[in-house]
Amino acid sequence: MNTELLGAVREGWGWTGIDAAAVTAVSPFGHLIVRDAQGAFWYLDPELRSLDRVASDEPSLFAYMRDAEVREIWEAMALVDAARVRLGAPEAGRCYSLKTHALLQGDYSHDNLCTIPIAELIRFTGDFEQQTRHLPEGSAVQLKVVE
Repeated sequence: MNTELLGAVREGWGWTGIDAAAVTAVSPFGHLIVRDAQGAFWYLDPELRSLDRVASDEPSLFAYMRDAEVREIWEAMALVDAARVRLGAPEAGRCYSLKTHALLQGDYSHDNLCTIPIAELIRFTGDFEQQTRHLPEGSAVQLKVVE
């Protein structure tokens, strides 16, 4: 799984310049902690479509993850509980997420919860962010599925 996730980070988010070496943690909603080749740690948030360097070493990462706001976002307890009731536990390699339209709109209603392969979520959100990052907020986007 870690090899597949690492590949998804490299494919979906490599355009940011991250030299991803390992995925060290995965939240129930597919948020990742990624260690780069230099030993720094990055927080990948697929809902916000962001990848931020959060620590230069493990002690700094542990301090970052102890922050109450960070823990609340990482654990997402209420949302995880709602998803577990609605969908059951996700199978191996999957996480909870929002259906695509809701993910892009930030609509966290329980009807929009689903499970998805984590690697697919990471690739999609990275690719989408790369293509849309320069658009003004509120811009209309049309998705085109290509097989």
